[in-house]
Amino acid sequence: MVGLGPKGANRGVPGDTLAGSIALGLAVILVAAVSGHAPAGLGIALGLVIGSANGYLIVAMLDRNSSFLFGSLMRLASLTALGVGGALLLRSSAWTVLLGVGAAQLVMVAAGVRRGLRS
Repeated sequence: MVGLGPKGANRGVPGDTLAGSIALGLAVILVAAVSGHAPAGLGIALGLVIGSANGYLIVAMLDRNSSFLFGSLMRLASLTALGVGGALLLRSSAWTVLLGVGAAQLVMVAAGVRRGLRS
């Protein structure tokens, strides 16, 4: 796989994104619960975890040498479907989950920049 080391020694950007998204999701749940908006916090946290899968989907697309357009459309469709499905499962507003998916993309950018500055 592109960007992943043996036995997780080097998690790569997708692994850093997942770890950062989980940490941020836990912080969002805590802040939302304290402020009385627990369902919104759960939705955003779920979206962060769903959105962090995007990095792994990109790696899988690169490994299979698939078309950029087709791969991008399939990733967008699958992440949106998972986000809306997660909102239905939590009985939460869909915008909270999709906001979390978008925030995970920012976490992925930060993870990439962090890795780029380290090397």
